[in-house]
Amino acid sequence: MYNRVKGDLMRHDTVQRCDKALMLVLLFFSLPTMGGEIAGLVYDVSTGKPLPNANIVVEGTDLGAASDINGKYRIQSIPAGDYIVRVSYVGYDAVEKKVILQTETSPSLDFPLRESFFQMQQVVVTATRDQRLLEDVPVVTEVISRQEINDKGAEDLAEILEDRPGIMVETGSSGDKLFFMNGVDSKRILILVDGLPISGKVNSRNPIDLVDADNIQHVEIVKGPGSPLYGSDAMGGVINIITENYADELRVYARGRAGSNDLYSGTLGISGRSDKLSYAANADYVTRGFNQASSEIQINDAKSNSLNGTLRYNSVKIGFFQVGSSYKQDEQNSESAFMGGLSDNTAKNNNLSAHFVWDWDVSKVVGLKIYTFTSNNERTYKSAQKNSSAAAAIDTTTDNLWGVKSDFTVQAAKWAKIDLGVDYTNNIYKAERLPDEKNRLQSGLFAQLETEFASRLTFIIGGRYDKITELAGHFSPRLSALYAFFSDLKMRASWGGGFRAPSFVEQYSDFPIPIPGVPLRVVGNPDLKPEQSRGGNFGVEYFWNNKILTNLTLFQNMFEDMIVDYQKDRFTYSYLNTKSATFRGVELQSRLSFTRNFKSTLSYNYTQINQKDQEVAISKISPHTAFVRLTYGLLDNKLHMSLRGQYFSQRDILVVTGHGGGYEKVKKDGYTTLDLTFSYQLGTMLTLRFGSTNLTDYIDENYGPYMGRRIFFGCDAEI
Repeated sequence: MYNRVKGDLMRHDTVQRCDKALMLVLLFFSLPTMGGEIAGLVYDVSTGKPLPNANIVVEGTDLGAASDINGKYRIQSIPAGDYIVRVSYVGYDAVEKKVILQTETSPSLDFPLRESFFQMQQVVVTATRDQRLLEDVPVVTEVISRQEINDKGAEDLAEILEDRPGIMVETGSSGDKLFFMNGVDSKRILILVDGLPISGKVNSRNPIDLVDADNIQHVEIVKGPGSPLYGSDAMGGVINIITENYADELRVYARGRAGSNDLYSGTLGISGRSDKLSYAANADYVTRGFNQASSEIQINDAKSNSLNGTLRYNSVKIGFFQVGSSYKQDEQNSESAFMGGLSDNTAKNNNLSAHFVWDWDVSKVVGLKIYTFTSNNERTYKSAQKNSSAAAAIDTTTDNLWGVKSDFTVQAAKWAKIDLGVDYTNNIYKAERLPDEKNRLQSGLFAQLETEFASRLTFIIGGRYDKITELAGHFSPRLSALYAFFSDLKMRASWGGGFRAPSFVEQYSDFPIPIPGVPLRVVGNPDLKPEQSRGGNFGVEYFWNNKILTNLTLFQNMFEDMIVDYQKDRFTYSYLNTKSATFRGVELQSRLSFTRNFKSTLSYNYTQINQKDQEVAISKISPHTAFVRLTYGLLDNKLHMSLRGQYFSQRDILVVTGHGGGYEKVKKDGYTTLDLTFSYQLGTMLTLRFGSTNLTDYIDENYGPYMGRRIFFGCDAEI
């Protein structure tokens, strides 16, 4: 009996051990499923209808989900921590929300999405030097989306900007494209690519036709003094080109176009993420035939090709590192007729740029971002007089720029954020038009304090001090405010100062203008002072019933010591500081969503220029410009139509008269142009486009537009 009892006890003990072992095994295999989870609903904010197949991602992890037919989603087994959850859906603005997750918690996180047509959830950086949603920016900011670029069929930045309210695109003396924004010459508008300056200025301006459109994700436009953030050259505003972002998964894409006047273009690109590494690369090619750029310049052919690539490595401990480079080559052959002289011209441009970025959230309240960059440009312009034995005039210009840009942010309190930055650039410029090589150093220190009161009022005060070689230091202040009366009615106001240092050409040039029998010459003025500006804008935004978004903005920019070119004597041109000029006006922009398939964008701009020195030539712009865009979708929005109209009012044109180089003012009548684009989406991989610009075939041989109706075909493929 003892042995039987002993055996029973041993079997019982064995069973207990087995039960414990089994429990440990089950516990072990259940550990991966332990943790928190996030669940919620994705829906249309206007209609309340659920959005199926939305993409929900927990950033910094491999975790994610897709919403079901009822718009619901659930993500499980998320380790405790702080996360950003991002939701994206085709045709809607992506939305991000922060969540603090503890073990075995299940917070509910709903995402109301708004159609991307209104762009309110678009992330922008230009107006404040840091990322924030467009609806939260205290400075009036305009965004041109990728969809608008596609509808336009634009090949370069010049074509993107040419139908924006308040912007006039014109042709420079060597066939390059320049522009005026709210009446301000583009040499006073800073152009950035991903927040960094670019080299390659021609006559003190960056040619905007040399910036390809295919690698652009969107364009941000801030009008008014931008010097408090970016220093010299931003006194009239900033245009920031944001390039394509990294895809969440492997994306291979190709775009192709063919059109009138021997237009052929193609782009091939790849983008994606792999664990901690993100990558993007693309190659682009464009060739075009005849183009009447102006009454004096006929472009026979032009071509360009480019390579771009970036890599980003994400480190959990010290943020992310990004390195990128781009190379672009352009060539243009043209004929010009100026003051009786006929010439064959060739312009070649090579640009090589590179950058390195370190972005680190040191803690929950401290952030650091450091950029280093270089942009090297070489341009050769060759002009040979027709029917002449004289040697061709060759002008070679090298413009090398390198520098460091830094941003240091501290969330000092829930209601207070401090931004500090130190920028340094070195510009080396060499050209036949200058007697010798010039070197200019610019260092800048900026600071701003952002405060928030009762979640309704956001107030920013700050400024920047710049010191430039051979010039006195300059301080540019800025005040900005955003007040939300309620979620659909907001007021924005901004005031600041700006400045622009004289360019190398304006200060030091000394060269003849190659016109047969006319001894014209351009000489610089080393005594020029920096231009200064004071101005701002006041805007009201109203969003009615998720159907109509309207922005009304009043603006004014007052310039002192404005640098203009003038006729010094009969055969000599130079530069001087005028007393003052004031640019003021009003701009109205409205986006209307009539139905899910039918939408419209309306814009109007009135700009007035008051100038004291009336005898000095300042180019005039159309005082009234207007733009309308109608889009309509058919066949469940697979077939998309975009009709765009532009109106330019009567304006003054300055015309060179006689061999002495004098000016006279003539009137250019107002005119309207129409563009039309159709696109058809075949599945998820292929989109076909057909479009026409200048449908009415309006031509003005004297003052433009110089080209009539043009058509194009396009194809976008993606896997």
